[in-house]
Amino acid sequence: MKEEATALLHKILKDNSLRITDARSLVFDLLWDNEPQTMNQLEKQAKGSIDRVSIYRTISLYEKLGLVQRIIVGWKYKLELSDVFTKHHHHISCLGCGRVVSIQEDKVIEKLIHGFADKYGITAERHQFEIQGYCKTCLLKQKQV
Repeated sequence: MKEEATALLHKILKDNSLRITDARSLVFDLLWDNEPQTMNQLEKQAKGSIDRVSIYRTISLYEKLGLVQRIIVGWKYKLELSDVFTKHHHHISCLGCGRVVSIQEDKVIEKLIHGFADKYGITAERHQFEIQGYCKTCLLKQKQV
């Protein structure tokens, strides 16, 4: 499956007259089949193979191409590959520890989202549904303070 995803990445880059660089390949590999990550986590995982600027530029490009998406956690965000490479899903995140849990496609949520889009005359091409709150561990920590 990764081979197919990599081939798709290469096709998308070529279709947009973009080169397949080491930085672009590495960032894709770091995001592939992993939990959503912060930019800092990506930089640490790159272990000096590419610099911070290259990571930021690659992520910016991937966002413009619709290849990655941001998951908002409080006032911060994490990144993951978009539905171009993964099965559509939603998220629940903890505002305390930043943990993000994926919710696989849910027909009730999808029907609700498309219903709202129809009601307001919008075609739902893409969407994100996120729930933010505190996990049990973080709630216990707050009560202890």
